[in-house]
Amino acid sequence: MKTKNVIWFYPIIVIGFILYLTNGCKKEGVPVITTTNVSNITMTTATCGGSMTVDEGSTVIACGVCWSTGMTPSITDNKTSDVDNMFSGVFSSNIIGLNPSTKYFIRAYATNNAGTVYGEAKSFTTLADQEKLEIQNYRNDNPTLSFQLKPSGLYYLDLIIGTGPVPVAHDTAYVQYTGKFLNGNVFDTNIGGADLVFPVVEGWLISGFDEGITYMREGGKALFLMPSKLAYGSAGYYSIPGYTPLLFEVDLVKVKKR
Repeated sequence: MKTKNVIWFYPIIVIGFILYLTNGCKKEGVPVITTTNVSNITMTTATCGGSMTVDEGSTVIACGVCWSTGMTPSITDNKTSDVDNMFSGVFSSNIIGLNPSTKYFIRAYATNNAGTVYGEAKSFTTLADQEKLEIQNYRNDNPTLSFQLKPSGLYYLDLIIGTGPVPVAHDTAYVQYTGKFLNGNVFDTNIGGADLVFPVVEGWLISGFDEGITYMREGGKALFLMPSKLAYGSAGYYSIPGYTPLLFEVDLVKVKKR
């Protein structure tokens, strides 16, 4: 009886071992992934993602998109990580820090224990920096205006150099001014009316105006050409749309020292 039991038991062990080798030791396959279309493109941002299929029992370690100006971006270039969405099969990434007017290539990627795979490469071009173009076009159209570009991004030009004191922080400035869009249209002025009176560099006015005043002398006249980051930014102000560069012609009538 003992010999018979051993004879029947031996094939069962062999079959179990074969099943273990073919299933228990099955090599993990890499995911299959595609790159979705790029959307929401701005000067410095875009949105892109991927769709992936993963073998049963396979674990995705990381997924996202990678991009560069080269045609075959990889995870050694710029990349996102969408770990929160890696189990859904579909993910989307917000891409930031791009340069305006630049062509990029982008691919979705997924990584598991078997390695990293990529979707097909797609290309997109970020939008142009319209403010920069507007300012450059204005300067090209007015070549006799020799502006000084300050570190902040303010373009400053003395039309008349004053002979009085220079205003510094906490002095009080009295000014007459005209504010214009770069097409020449006036959006605000107090010429012929009461002076605009304000404490210098105390945040009462937009930063480009506050800065420009500190380069003048009492009795002087100057132009301040400023990008929106020194004016009303992305939100704008009443009739001034967001991301609008502005030009101010300013007469510094009086400086009252603190």
